[in-house]
Parts: sequence; C-alpha cells; structure tokens
Amino acid sequence: MNHITYRKATVGDALFIAKGFHMAMLYDNAEEKNIETFARHICQREDVLYSWRNTTIAQIDGKAVGMLTAYDGRFYHEWRLRTMQLVKLLLGVEFPGMEDEAKPGEYYLDSLAVMPEYRGLGIGRSLLKQGIDEGKRLGLCTTLAVDPINDRAKTLYRSLGFQPCGTLFIFGHDYEKMMVDGNGK
Repeated sequence: MNHITYRKATVGDALFIAKGFHMAMLYDNAEEKNIETFARHICQREDVLYSWRNTTIAQIDGKAVGMLTAYDGRFYHEWRLRTMQLVKLLLGVEFPGMEDEAKPGEYYLDSLAVMPEYRGLGIGRSLLKQGIDEGKRLGLCTTLAVDPINDRAKTLYRSLGFQPCGTLFIFGHDYEKMMVDGNGK
C-alpha cells in the first residue's frame, strides 16, 4: 500500500471538499453544477461551516483521497446561519427547524468522506483520530452526528471511544449525537 499523508486544506481544495461533503451527506445524485457552486461560493470562504480552513485532506501519492471538516463549536451558530443562507440563496434548498449541531466547549467533526476506491484502508479512521487529537489539544469534548440507521459508521465511532449523548434534528431528520471527552474517555 502507498503511504498516506495528511495536510491542511487550501482554497484550491474547495471542489474536493464540496464533493466530499456531498458524499458524507449521501447526496450521490447532486448535479455537478451544484457541487461546483457549493465549492466556489461556500468552500472557498473562510467564515462558513464547510470552509477549506476547517478541513484536513488525506493524500496518497499527492492525490486527495479523503477529507475531514471539523471546527470549534463556539463558531457553529454564526457559521451555520451564514452557510444555510448561502445554500438557500445559491441552491434553493432550506432545512427548516434545524438545530445547532455543535456548541461552545465542543470540537465538532462535521463531514468525513473517503473516495470509494480508497475505502477500507484506514483513511477514515485515521482522519477521525486526528480530529479527536485536535479536540484534546484544544481541551474540548469531540462530537459528531450520525444517521441512526448507519450501523457501520456507529460501529467505527464506538471503536474510537464515541458514546451516544443525545439526538439532533438536522438536514430534515433526526441524527444521533456522539461524543468523546477531551481526555479521550
């Protein structure tokens, strides 16, 4: 197997981040023009949830193969409002009744994606571990949300120490919220 490296994303990774976000949300049927719009007007910004500044890229031989978008929850509410305004304006999509996924004191692992041909190599697990480590470094409780019917993801998260800590209504349905505290418990 080739060596996997990790780096902070740059603004030039916006299209890859947009594709990764759509994969993470299981929006497999998203039109390419909508993904490009999302990349250009959202992922290239610094003041939104899915910004390049919040993303780590996994690479093999210089090729981006996975990504994790994560951030300090104290910015979540402001960034969510801005992000969802842009999504509504640019793509005509709304998510009424959406709760805040993260809050101050949390390091939120928002979107994880690995290109299909690179799955099963431990890339997603490694990106999650990096996210947990960053949460610890910041002294924050690391959290994420998972679709309750995604047993494979929940098994992975539990193997890394995540435990259920509630539910969230986001993107039109209920998700399970999971956490690992800042001490890795």
